[in-house]
Amino acid sequence: MKVCVFGLWHLGSVISGGLAKAGHSVIGLDFNRETIDNLQNARAPVSEPGLNELINENLRKKTLVFTCDPTHALADAEVVWIAFDTPVDEQDNADPEYIERNFEAISEFIPNEMKIIISSQVPVGFTRYLSQKLHTKYPGKKIFFAYSPENLRLGKALKTFLEPDRIVIGTDPEEREVFLPVFSSVSDRLEWMGIESAEMTKHAINAFLATSICFANELATLCECVGANAKDVERGLKTEERIGPKAYLNPGNAFSGGTLARDVRFLQKMGKKNQLPMYLINSVLESNEFHKSWVQRKCRETMGNLDGKHIAVLGLTYKPGTNTLRRSASVELCRWLKSKGAEVTAFDPAIQELPPELHGIFALSRKVADAVTDADCVIVATEWPDFQKMDDDIITTIRKKILIDPNGFIEKRMRDLSSMRYFAVGRNYS
Repeated sequence: MKVCVFGLWHLGSVISGGLAKAGHSVIGLDFNRETIDNLQNARAPVSEPGLNELINENLRKKTLVFTCDPTHALADAEVVWIAFDTPVDEQDNADPEYIERNFEAISEFIPNEMKIIISSQVPVGFTRYLSQKLHTKYPGKKIFFAYSPENLRLGKALKTFLEPDRIVIGTDPEEREVFLPVFSSVSDRLEWMGIESAEMTKHAINAFLATSICFANELATLCECVGANAKDVERGLKTEERIGPKAYLNPGNAFSGGTLARDVRFLQKMGKKNQLPMYLINSVLESNEFHKSWVQRKCRETMGNLDGKHIAVLGLTYKPGTNTLRRSASVELCRWLKSKGAEVTAFDPAIQELPPELHGIFALSRKVADAVTDADCVIVATEWPDFQKMDDDIITTIRKKILIDPNGFIEKRMRDLSSMRYFAVGRNYS
């Protein structure tokens, strides 16, 4: 099929490459000229393992092209896949009007019989609203709509798109057949449902994961107080058949980045609109907000006044396997440390240069050893596999510092923890 993917940041660039690999003829559309120029040179806006190589391969095959021109993009397309990453503000409130504005910019170019798939993060009712608005504006056109929630994970996005557990697809029953060819080319595990049910499924998944993380971290803080080990408790939970090994119950960092919180906010607003109290949902963000300060609390407990202290932060990106610093909890931690007078040096294997807005907040080292040598405290902030493969001499150096490792990521490399000042969420080695 000929598919136009509209919106080419993280979500759209992955969908474009994935659909081309699945055998479709794909044209990527975005109004940002710089984004298009980079993609035409096989440079995706967000680093994903294998994505640049996949884009380059399909550019050479001419099964994938990119443009800023909607008339060119939609001229022969059979499907338009809306794939903008919905922006969120600092309070994790999403801006679905951004999706609506971009859609309106191409609506006049959409031909009759077009199939429209929305995967941007939108509230329940948005797809139906957009469908009704388009049909009112162009009553002579027959347009089909479906909502399929994105399920990508930074650093593993290509794999999750091309090898999904299943694909959730929301559309009216009589329109399922028109969308079957595009989805069945990716997977035969298709979960069909109504549009509103698919939108609610996205909210439900992320809110459930957010609740699980908060539940695990609240238990972990109790474990620290009573001498229990939260990793043992995690193992006890995950071996319970009613819970399972993949449950989001790892004690560690609070969730960040806006992805989970955005859907919790959507549910909060729906509850308020329908005059429902939403006791559990409303408590999730409050719990998570408190746990965000766990590293800061450990810094104060172990070092007292941070003025003049030299602190090394290992990892800056939002997640391992990517190069994005957007909404990174690690960057926010560096800002906080700086505000308390600390001297901060950071290392991240994916970051070679700091953006201008971070200049003067912390220094960027080229090597782990340079970052940790003169530090009073080392904080493991992003779980890069590189940190589990550090040379023994670097590990020996780190053992002489205060080590704050919220997720216990390099815990096994540290050997006898009772002989050092090591701190992880839910563990008490003192």
